[in-house]
Amino acid sequence: MSQSAQTTEPSGVATRREYTILFAVIITMMVNQTAVVIISPLAVEIARDFDVSVSLSGQLRTVSALLSALLAPFVGLMSDRLGRRPVMFLGLLSILTCGLASTVAPTFALLMAAQTIAGFGIASLLSSGYAVIADNFPAERRAWAVGIITIGQPMAWVVGLPLIGLVADEFGWRWSFLAVPVLFSLVGIVALRYVPASGGAPSGAAGSRPLASLGTILRERSPRSWILAELAAYSGWAGSLVFLGAFYISEHGRSTALTGVLLSVIALAFVVGSLFSNRIVIRFGIRQTMVWAATVSSFGLALALILIPGVWVSMTLLMLFGFMQGIRGAAASVLGLMQSPEHQGAMMGFRASVVQMGYVLGGIVGGAFLAAGGYALLGTMFGLLIVGASIAMATQVEIRQPGVPTQKPG
Repeated sequence: MSQSAQTTEPSGVATRREYTILFAVIITMMVNQTAVVIISPLAVEIARDFDVSVSLSGQLRTVSALLSALLAPFVGLMSDRLGRRPVMFLGLLSILTCGLASTVAPTFALLMAAQTIAGFGIASLLSSGYAVIADNFPAERRAWAVGIITIGQPMAWVVGLPLIGLVADEFGWRWSFLAVPVLFSLVGIVALRYVPASGGAPSGAAGSRPLASLGTILRERSPRSWILAELAAYSGWAGSLVFLGAFYISEHGRSTALTGVLLSVIALAFVVGSLFSNRIVIRFGIRQTMVWAATVSSFGLALALILIPGVWVSMTLLMLFGFMQGIRGAAASVLGLMQSPEHQGAMMGFRASVVQMGYVLGGIVGGAFLAAGGYALLGTMFGLLIVGASIAMATQVEIRQPGVPTQKPG
């Protein structure tokens, strides 16, 4: 238990500069996530407007996620050469451009093409944002800092989703793209002045060494097992989020604005779960925490989507889903950071790829589940996927810390 405490609690007192960096990176993470979440509450309206299925409109998120998943490790290498801040600026600019292009897209095909523009931005902000932490925080506070900045992503659900829904109800879904990604990107550009510009690699060393570190991680069994297990678990979480907006609108008859609020409540529960995860891991251990949190979260998801009770009961069950996923996700992230202490930046790049590829697989598989068996099948299969992946991670991945003997699984 004490080893988990050493990893998840910061050592020493964070400086004012470190808190300023954390605040700026949280803002950019919120901007990144607005490009991720905007499809969920708008999927039904977009499908209706272009006369396509909800399953197909949900794939709008898939195209940007696929591109960002492929780019994330290599964008991290680019930030080693150009510096973190220039690459993050290009990322913010691409999300802003995506918002503008989506606002005026005349066909569904062009709207999907516009979403690909956000792929580079998402990859840039995720990979470079984590790299900023690796550059500017000592090892003993790095896991704590990563835990803090991940709050920025669910906070986009809390702040951005209600605004997306409100604007869509009042002015139409096109204005939601203009109001949220574009506005948030401009705020992110202002916050970027507080992000250090330099990369972490010495001059001339950014080329071959990072590529070698990617290969080193993939050749080792424990880091590779973590990547695959987290990809499966995150696919279940992300795939559920893609279609929960349509679930509230189609099955409960809620407006787009109220759907945005209901989804933001799930995200808020996720934030609270993330903040509680540290003390639960210290008490029960990282492996037990992941498995039990995954089991309870999947139970809440399956009940909500199979039984389809009243909207407030559904909201309560999905809040349980979000809260427990916050606990599971934070615990899994700490375990991921342990996997390659000598290649933290490269591991963060893989983490960013896992997040985005989770949306790709979750969107594709979730659309197939929805078409084949409705929300009941979707909730059941994603719940089983999350539990199975968490058990695999608990039994296959080692606990590694500098100066501490490696804990083998089992």
